[in-house]
Amino acid sequence: MKEKWRLIDYESFDAATNMAVDEAILEAHIAGAVPPTLRFYGWAPPAVSIGYGQKLPPKAQEKIVERGFDVVRRPTGGRAVLHLDELTYSFVGSGKNLGSSVIESYKKICQALILGFKNLGVDVEIGKGQTASNQMHDCFTATTTADLHYKGKKIVGSAQLRRHDALLQHGSILLCQEQELMSELLLTKEKSSKEDKLRHANLFEITGIVVSALELIPAFKRGFEETFSVELEPGDLTETEWRKVDEIKDKESLLV
Repeated sequence: MKEKWRLIDYESFDAATNMAVDEAILEAHIAGAVPPTLRFYGWAPPAVSIGYGQKLPPKAQEKIVERGFDVVRRPTGGRAVLHLDELTYSFVGSGKNLGSSVIESYKKICQALILGFKNLGVDVEIGKGQTASNQMHDCFTATTTADLHYKGKKIVGSAQLRRHDALLQHGSILLCQEQELMSELLLTKEKSSKEDKLRHANLFEITGIVVSALELIPAFKRGFEETFSVELEPGDLTETEWRKVDEIKDKESLLV
């Protein structure tokens, strides 16, 4: 009989709530209160999330807010990510499922995502770069071993946080995001050729089909189930997790 893990139904929240929910699930898993959990979600309003230790130039922050986006700090590392016309995933698990090393756990979770894309008829690969330059503010301008690319263009950017024997990994799956918008928001836009303007890959452009996030989730669900040989059962956050969400939001200033 396969082990049962939890799948949180898709829902959109504001930026601070999304980050607090991911961290609350991690804390609940560390406490042994919930099983490994896969979650897909959206952002309302759209937002730019930045890595835990990242600093954006004040003018870039002002530009982002002026355009109506939230700016939120993730509990994970990495560079800035634009959460618009994309699907965000988060996965919480432990070392016994994912291995003791960061690289091993990234590979396992990326393999689940790769199978998810394959279920959609798209072949993607894990990146080969080790780390993104500290001078880069934009997550999607570099592809590391934590990311997935399609024919050299990044389509999924991910970041990870490890606490005790547990980890949280979340990332952005690009669906139909405008190629130049992030560089405009970060004030890094420069004149470039048409080919250079292809900053990233978009799932809907590859497949030629536009579908809802809810229609995509089953493909990635199967990818995780096949990779980890488990059964994902739909579930909700517990009352304890929701209390932790409120606690995190009250304690920390997540919005930048």
